[in-house]
Amino acid sequence: MKKWFYPLAAVTFAAVVLLVINLDNELSGIDQIGSEFFSRLDFLLFFGFLGGEWFLATLSIAAVLYLWFRRNHYLGMLIVLLAVGGGNYLNKLIKTLTERPRPDGLDEGFSFPSGHAMVSMIAAIVIIYLITEKSGDAAGQALMFAVGILISILAGLSRLPDDAHYFTDVIGGWLLGYTYAILCLFVYEYLMKRRTSV
Repeated sequence: MKKWFYPLAAVTFAAVVLLVINLDNELSGIDQIGSEFFSRLDFLLFFGFLGGEWFLATLSIAAVLYLWFRRNHYLGMLIVLLAVGGGNYLNKLIKTLTERPRPDGLDEGFSFPSGHAMVSMIAAIVIIYLITEKSGDAAGQALMFAVGILISILAGLSRLPDDAHYFTDVIGGWLLGYTYAILCLFVYEYLMKRRTSV
């Protein structure tokens, strides 16, 4: 993994902390800009399934099966399950802790951070990294990361036209998703190095 991914994860975590600190009073301007722009883009609603639990669960199972049958990579399989499943649980925990109401008082649980944005970002980064780490094709890996991140962007933005989330919920989801994904891969690389050194 590129070494600059780690300090960037520290930056994204710090940005999440700033968002949480200012949830109640300083973000209305950003949310208003996001709402005014994206509320008119109804076509984004189509991409909501990309961040749904069923789609991400299916994608994770497919990745686990690939790592099992093609590479017998049991640690990679475990990291996928812990990253995506653990990320989903972490998202729900943070929502409970922050207790930010949904826009317009929608009664669908709490709002920050967006689960679609957060968990799709985690899945994209972790799964693509584990599947491509031995490919030796840097350009192909970069292309897959670009596609994966685009999918996460679309999944997150799909929550804005129908006011399911504030814009800062989605931004926070992407930032926290990146942070958690890099943390999972840091643990993975640490365990891989320990295994090879034994």
